Amino acid sequence: MQTWENLKKNPQFFERYFVKEYLLAAIRKYFSERKYHELEVPILTNALPQERYLDVLTTNIALQNGTIHQAYLIPTTETFNKKILAAGLGNHFVISKVFRALEEISTNHSPEFTMLEWYTLGKDYFFLMKQTQDLLRKIIKETFKKLKKKYNGKLFYQGQEVDLQSEFYRFSVPDLVKKYLGVSLDKIQTVEAFRTELMKFISVSESSDWQTVFELFMANLVEPELKWDRPVFIYNFPKILCPLVKPNKKNHLVSEKVELYIAGKEVANGYSELTDWKLQEANFLVEEQARKELGKSPVAFDHELVKALKAGMPEVAGIGMGIDRLAMMVANATTISEINYFPASEAFEEEGKK
Repeated sequence: MQTWENLKKNPQFFERYFVKEYLLAAIRKYFSERKYHELEVPILTNALPQERYLDVLTTNIALQNGTIHQAYLIPTTETFNKKILAAGLGNHFVISKVFRALEEISTNHSPEFTMLEWYTLGKDYFFLMKQTQDLLRKIIKETFKKLKKKYNGKLFYQGQEVDLQSEFYRFSVPDLVKKYLGVSLDKIQTVEAFRTELMKFISVSESSDWQTVFELFMANLVEPELKWDRPVFIYNFPKILCPLVKPNKKNHLVSEKVELYIAGKEVANGYSELTDWKLQEANFLVEEQARKELGKSPVAFDHELVKALKAGMPEVAGIGMGIDRLAMMVANATTISEINYFPASEAFEEEGKK
């Protein structure tokens, strides 16, 4: 049964779908009160930043003159945010659909989802942690108010109580590597070395790349040991995973990236933005070559982004937040499909069964 049919028969379920609507309204209110501009961006582009692990969706645009252009459905709004920052827009946010290829249609994943991204001048990733904490508290409280439900500063998600009023936990990746892998980060700078250390604890394929090994480390050694009674910030990620992120001055092995987890689910990903155009261009060339070595399809190089950085982009911190996953938690829904009127699971999984 399609969602619209179920809602027609059971209108009491509409409230669960209103959660996302109310969250988006609260987000706009939050940023409007702080004088942020709302930026509208296209969802089609002719070029993207080079990232070795990114899988993108493509389409063809046929013009009346007979020419055909390949276009990408945006996996993030970041390239537009940075170009408009270079132009001088200042603090702003975007709410947009974004797309990822090779994405499973499952409890937490969909090839199409709603993303909030916002950028603040003169700030870094530590500011992002503080602001994200404040944003979540306010928009969730506002959403509960719209739902006419009592709110005590806590989320109850699938049997897990999450305290939003206490300070969110913070853990650095070097500390996690030392605690759960038993080595310092400088000892696992090659994928071979990382794989060897991790294989002392779990089985790892010899063909696994750096990101796969890192994800296995987090999923198997770290995440099961973390307490999820509060949201968790994990920060200072290895540089190899961060081609668009400013390197950390105190530790040359890491970049100033942070991820937010709630009840064990990744909800947001942000960083102190890399503004050095020479370093950014060099990183993209490395990523471009890495894509070839990994056997991934080439992606058109976004030279305009490098040009924008060269023209001068201010120091800025930016972060993206997945609204679908957040709505799942507020609605206490078991899957992304339960908070979207027209989920991908109905469009594509049903098609596959025909």
